[in-house]
Amino acid sequence: MGKIYTKLFFALLALSPAIVFSQTGKVGINTANPGSTMDISGSLAANYNIINTNSYNLTSSDFHVSYNGSSDAIFTLPPAISGIGNYKGRIYRIKNNTNFSITVNPTSPETINGSPSVIVSANQSIELVSTGLTGPASTWEILSKVTASNGIALSGTDVKLGGTLSQATNIAMAGYNLSINGTGKVLMGTNTVPAGGSNAKVIIDNGTTNGALQIKDGTQQLGYVLTSDTDGLATWSSTVTTAFANNWTPYTGTLINPFTGGTGASGLNTGIQVTIPAKGWYFFRCGVAVNSDCNDYFFYINGIGDVWRSYCGSNTAAFMFPRDQNRVLYFATPGTYAVFAGKTNGVIPASFNAGNPSFYLDFVKFQN
Repeated sequence: MGKIYTKLFFALLALSPAIVFSQTGKVGINTANPGSTMDISGSLAANYNIINTNSYNLTSSDFHVSYNGSSDAIFTLPPAISGIGNYKGRIYRIKNNTNFSITVNPTSPETINGSPSVIVSANQSIELVSTGLTGPASTWEILSKVTASNGIALSGTDVKLGGTLSQATNIAMAGYNLSINGTGKVLMGTNTVPAGGSNAKVIIDNGTTNGALQIKDGTQQLGYVLTSDTDGLATWSSTVTTAFANNWTPYTGTLINPFTGGTGASGLNTGIQVTIPAKGWYFFRCGVAVNSDCNDYFFYINGIGDVWRSYCGSNTAAFMFPRDQNRVLYFATPGTYAVFAGKTNGVIPASFNAGNPSFYLDFVKFQN
């Protein structure tokens, strides 16, 4: 009876206008002239299977398997068969629709492209084909694997930036701005934040090679330095500040007589200080009238240098000289610096800050 039904089935197929059997052993569906062993002029459907459990063994009835589970999953491929039943050419498509990963394992000791397993990351997919081999061989090959690399993240059909750049990459912005926001840093030449760089947003480490930074805007010249305006906009400019007369800054505080003590000393309080806005070289000018017997008197900034000093010029009371003096001092760090005084012995001046000139002290930056 079974043979009768089989013969009847093939007879019906032969009479169907949609199926053609050619003399060359080819089968055409919706085509009278098949060009391949099977030529389908129309759509093709295969099994679509949705898996929610985190462990699944693929079977002979599977083709497309979608994972919608709630944790990392393990999918196991069927063991290869030698001889009758060998399914060489069988294709599996696995799609991960979750934020978890799928580990796809062949049956040990078989491999996938020589590897004991492959990972299908979140929202990615893989397509595998059986090679027909058995044993510790590459029994499966990867036909295609949708993956997001080199800074690209794939979420369903949405491709986004946000991963790790794993190869040389040029970012062409086509005239648009490239904005880097948040609390992150831009590190070039290193992936380690150096000492002192905890608050820096841009770090360039060129090792021991010169030329780590190049900025060209048309204002660059030999010997120029990068100078900021009040808004932080930097341009290249000469290190020399012009128009001194318009930039002098006076001392602050109230001057007191530091030389009233009967012994020579340094670190005497003057009551005044200077505020340095930025590191660099500064030109100081100072003048004071001191009438005294032989003695050395001086004003200075601790760790920086003298701003005024006079030397003994007479054993009788006389004004110390020179009264008007200039100094060039370098400040490595901006800030407010106290001005101290000192003298070499215990002589107390007959008069301090009397006559012409009365005390003055001002300064101007002239070079970075």
